[in-house]
Amino acid sequence: MSSKESENSAALRVLNLRKTYKAATAPALDGVTFEVGQGEFFGLLGPNGAGKSTLIGTVAGLVKPDAGSAYILGRDTVKEPRFTKMAVGIVPQEITFDPFFTVRETLRLQSGFYGIRHNDIWISTLISRLGLSDKINEKVSRLSGGMKRRLLIVRALLHRPRILFLDEPTVALDPQVRRRIWALVKDMAKGGVTVFLTTHYIEEAEALCD
Repeated sequence: MSSKESENSAALRVLNLRKTYKAATAPALDGVTFEVGQGEFFGLLGPNGAGKSTLIGTVAGLVKPDAGSAYILGRDTVKEPRFTKMAVGIVPQEITFDPFFTVRETLRLQSGFYGIRHNDIWISTLISRLGLSDKINEKVSRLSGGMKRRLLIVRALLHRPRILFLDEPTVALDPQVRRRIWALVKDMAKGGVTVFLTTHYIEEAEALCD
């Protein structure tokens, strides 16, 4: 742990974060302040349109705030974007893949974005945990919606992030797939990964979050 990180035990610290989109009638974020401790499984509940996805995008360095600050492991996400991107993994609501690549090609390419070579063992471990091993050479365009959502989780974990953001990851998934996902995520949390979950499923938050 660096000296900067040791100064603050929080995995995530948000101070007076504000964001308003053009033509919006109300701010998406209006003075949000909170902390998440390292190794914590944190749940953020709220209805659709409450600003949960904007919050994740802002603290992960993908959306520029109008005011306020966010810190990942004690380091400013705006001033240190490279550190932020290496430290976090994001599972978005939207399914965003190049449909012409296979599952294997998609995951190898994503590993390359983080400068990781020879990542096949970790890839195999992740896709096995989420029941995708038999789809490794399948084009992403041929996967079902549920399989693509599982692939999003694998992609977010490829570089072994220290903080995992899950933006309603189990929407419209069947119970068996949801159990697979949560088993993997709980193991990541036990291994020290901080998990930040947004959901409107209260029962999930009650069962999983600290």
